[in-house]
Amino acid sequence: MIVSILGALIEPSPSPTDVSIDGTPLGSPGFLGFVFTFAVAVAAVFLFRSLTKQLRVVDRRAKAQGLDDEDAPRAGTGPIDAGGPDSAADADDEPGSRPKP
Repeated sequence: MIVSILGALIEPSPSPTDVSIDGTPLGSPGFLGFVFTFAVAVAAVFLFRSLTKQLRVVDRRAKAQGLDDEDAPRAGTGPIDAGGPDSAADADDEPGSRPKP
């Protein structure tokens, strides 16, 4: 009796032999998915080329007007200024405290 109860508890339910794998391509996007993805990639290439062209035009116009930024400091090369002249003193204040007059 104990053996039959343990056998029923150990026996897998449902049986793994009942599983059948179907060969239908339900998970595949198919030809339509390929065409859509290809179209998006082609559109992205044309948009990037157009953006590059427009940036070159803007750069050329800036140089012609004398607005060239070669002498200007580049981003990320200098110190970061948080604000007014007493920004170092403000860093010591506790959060939520009122500013000193």
